[in-house]
Amino acid sequence: MLSKLAFIVADLLMYKFLNRSIIAVYCTLMLAGCAEPETKTSLQATSRPPDYTRGRYAYNAFCSECHDSGRDEAPMLDDREAWEARTLGFPSLLTDHATKGFLGMPEKGAHSDLSDETVQDAVHYMIRQIIRGE
Repeated sequence: MLSKLAFIVADLLMYKFLNRSIIAVYCTLMLAGCAEPETKTSLQATSRPPDYTRGRYAYNAFCSECHDSGRDEAPMLDDREAWEARTLGFPSLLTDHATKGFLGMPEKGAHSDLSDETVQDAVHYMIRQIIRGE
């Protein structure tokens, strides 16, 4: 690829009708086309399948203290109506609320050491339990 680019640049230099700035722009565009594509990181993790085992563990260890008792007006895990009012059909929104905090829900349930993936797994576990009525 670079050898072709060198020949193109040499040909352009031989023609006197192009000035140096046009050659520089052309070379920059050619080199930019060779660059690695940008990788997206933030929410791509949502495309992986949920780990329900890790989600159950996280729920029992961190989330159940409020969602099993209703403490601080947290919706109870077995209250499907309360969850439907909180956009049960949008797991990414619930994950965002659980990760960043929302209204009375503290960020990561006040457990800042939890990874975003663990919070996501806990949310998916909770949704599965709510839908199953367990």
